[in-house]
Amino acid sequence: MPEVEGLADRFAELGYVNDRLYAESKAGAMARRGLGARRVREALRFAGVEEADTAALAPAIEAEARASALAFARRKRIGPFAREAADRALIEKQMAAMIRAGHAPSLARAILRMAPGDDPEATLFDD
Repeated sequence: MPEVEGLADRFAELGYVNDRLYAESKAGAMARRGLGARRVREALRFAGVEEADTAALAPAIEAEARASALAFARRKRIGPFAREAADRALIEKQMAAMIRAGHAPSLARAILRMAPGDDPEATLFDD
């Protein structure tokens, strides 16, 4: 029976094991689900992805922060995707949910300030 470590090294040499591609795939999937940059970085670290690979992906992860936050808001029906305006207690819960999902507090706050039906692209992202 072949030595497991040797086999893993050989697979890596052949390109069957590629942490960078794994990290890119996982980060992309998490962003599409609406999870924020902090949560993505934590998941990659927990999965054993080396810091160098995570750091190389940081600009791409940050570039998706807005789209990811909006995907989260759309999925949870909050901010501009809500059916009706939320009261203060509900907004606090929604804020906590967005922060737990890894979104920056300033971005979460901006989304939560939007009224139901507002266009997030026009309202939120005037760069």
